[in-house]
Amino acid sequence: MDAKCSATNKNGSPCSAGPVREDGYCYWHSPDLADQRRTDRQRGGAARSNVARAKRQLPDAVLTPAELQGFIGLALRGVLAGRIEPGVANAVATLARAAVAVREATEVEERLTALETADTHGRRHG
Repeated sequence: MDAKCSATNKNGSPCSAGPVREDGYCYWHSPDLADQRRTDRQRGGAARSNVARAKRQLPDAVLTPAELQGFIGLALRGVLAGRIEPGVANAVATLARAAVAVREATEVEERLTALETADTHGRRHG
């Protein structure tokens, strides 16, 4: 005969899980595992947080302008459909603006460096 947890569920029915420790209780009912359950819940909650979900959904590479536009479009559709809070979409738009500004500044810096290099090269050989 298979051993079952010694505890009862909230509705009063016997727990049908198998005991994991010598105390006769399952993981969910063992008093000795209360701290472990609390830690596991916190880790599980962090893994399902908005930040963790966003990290899993975004690629590791730099986003192209088309990808940024796509994310903004997804956010807008999510707001209109009621799946995304307007504040989240606002954050997406703000981050997209910041990404575009960084990209533009990087491009200007690269062009300036190329011009300075060409000018220095031209002065040496000219």
